[in-house]
Amino acid sequence: MNKKRVNEWILPAREAIIRCKITEDGKSVIKTFRGQISSFGAAVVMGSLKSAVAFFTEQGGASVSREKLIVAMYYIINGKAYEIPEKTDEQIKAKEVFEWVCKSKDPDMKEKFIDASIALKLALNFFDLKEEKTKKNDKKEETQNAGKGEA
Repeated sequence: MNKKRVNEWILPAREAIIRCKITEDGKSVIKTFRGQISSFGAAVVMGSLKSAVAFFTEQGGASVSREKLIVAMYYIINGKAYEIPEKTDEQIKAKEVFEWVCKSKDPDMKEKFIDASIALKLALNFFDLKEEKTKKNDKKEETQNAGKGEA
């Protein structure tokens, strides 16, 4: 980990969180993203960068769009966090990031992705963490409201 680089990337990571739509309202982030970004770092350290990026390129059974994290890290690493298109369909796709990683000859690429993931995790502290909306949470909320005489 390069502490200087992580520190320099925290504000760009905050911008990437907003522009990659990791936050929907610019104020809060679903808690699950925090766990996903932590598991990315572990996947890189325990496995390889290519396997971690490949895994995060697909939604799989994840409850949040982990592809957004890969895209955000790409823009952070390339110093383009403030140039991310506002519309997600105009942004680079996670599969293109995977291809970029596979073709890269940069010997520091693994460390850069780890640093970008740390910066993203730290930047999440700028936002309120919220529970994910699920059917289970909705039923729990309805039950609590029914007990208070609300519908």
